[in-house]
Amino acid sequence: MRLKKIMGITLALLMMTGSLAGCSGGGETNATAASQGGETTAQVETKQTETTSGEKTVINVWSKDRHDATYAQAKVDEYNANNADNIQINYQLYTDNYVQAIDMAVQSGELPDILVQQDQMFDKYVNQGQWANLYDYMDEDMKSYFKSVIFPGYNELDGKLYFIPTTGSTCRLFYNKEIFQRVGIAEPPKILEEVVEDARLINSELSKEGIYGFAENMKSASSGLQRSMCIGLERETGLVRGYDFVKGEYDFTQWADTLKLWKELLSDECAFPGCESLDIDPLRTQFAAGKIGMYMSYSHAEPGVYKNQFPMDSSKWDCVPIPTVGGKVAGKQYFTGTGSYVINAKSPNAEKAFKVYKDVFANEDYLKGYYEGGFGVSILQSVIDKAKPGEDFQKKEWLLISDLDTLLPKPPHSAFASGMVVEGEDMYKTCESIYYGDADIESTLKDLTERYNKAYKEAIKNGTGHEIRIENYDPMNPTLK
Repeated sequence: MRLKKIMGITLALLMMTGSLAGCSGGGETNATAASQGGETTAQVETKQTETTSGEKTVINVWSKDRHDATYAQAKVDEYNANNADNIQINYQLYTDNYVQAIDMAVQSGELPDILVQQDQMFDKYVNQGQWANLYDYMDEDMKSYFKSVIFPGYNELDGKLYFIPTTGSTCRLFYNKEIFQRVGIAEPPKILEEVVEDARLINSELSKEGIYGFAENMKSASSGLQRSMCIGLERETGLVRGYDFVKGEYDFTQWADTLKLWKELLSDECAFPGCESLDIDPLRTQFAAGKIGMYMSYSHAEPGVYKNQFPMDSSKWDCVPIPTVGGKVAGKQYFTGTGSYVINAKSPNAEKAFKVYKDVFANEDYLKGYYEGGFGVSILQSVIDKAKPGEDFQKKEWLLISDLDTLLPKPPHSAFASGMVVEGEDMYKTCESIYYGDADIESTLKDLTERYNKAYKEAIKNGTGHEIRIENYDPMNPTLK
């Protein structure tokens, strides 16, 4: 009871900070909390619609996505001004503290009605009955319309539909074409060794001008690696986050060659200074300013970012697949559905929340404008047939989902995230001890393998998890289950 009260107060203060700042600034705001060392530990951006008195039902919506916030807010404002259902949407934007805010909200009972889906928080709470089954609210027309993006084992689990992806994303290597031309790089790198060579060349020739070869948002090891190194490793090893679906066990020792190169890539000889404390948007700001030669990130977000958030001439940048060691390809890589929302099953306004979701975020006009605005790549054929996508999506082929990309099955630590407890540092922090520390690569990865397999076996033994093996699993043609 005491914990719940404390968490409720903490979340209320977090929200109050954004609200007060919003009142003083009259628009989108930033609220930050400092750590003991003075560094920012969380950032919240809120843009709240004015709540009204009387009988209106307020539906709270949380998003983690800054790149589409202006577009989404405009649609929310339009709905608030015109809907005849006496509903008011309160749209709030979180940045790097999204998962933290959700954890606090779950514990304090203050979770909003609708949330932008995010894999980590979805996996953590799906087995706790936190997310509503959309089938309970969908009519037959809606089921038919979204039939092509319902995937058993992904968004449909045990006959329940939890979210509907309307756009798709994978990860790519983004590069500055002008910087490449200046130092004589004829074409983007095809293997990871060339990424290191090109980054080192850029640093050696242009660092005196404040231009550097490579950057990644390594302030958060998980955020940085899940959009970069881990994606390349899926293609290179055929394993998903180190998990072998044929053997039914983890094997991180196969990451050794890649980590050796990443240690070089993040060194002073190759990297933008301060990557160890860099967030993704400050990185994008520097890229747009022509200070970074290459970085890796999500394909769906960057067109909107460089069109609306950090304006950059489209002719100056492009992207290619994330290179692997020696060009080795043993499997397909992560593709995820985006544009998805989950509904809080415990909300007293769940039915009205679904109506808001259907009328605003699942509306075809919204989805068409979203694709045309460069905020995501549509995976709905009806939208693709009607939309006129922007120049980036027409001219930059690797922004689109390709035959390199596919839906991948979930390894144990994702399939039952709350039921598998790994002792010590997770895979991301362990990698950080290698590329930013002196940890021995081979012995550290061997220990990581043993710790994850131990946690997996204990989860099965305790009944908090189950065995995950896929008979005849082929990484080049993966099945979800």
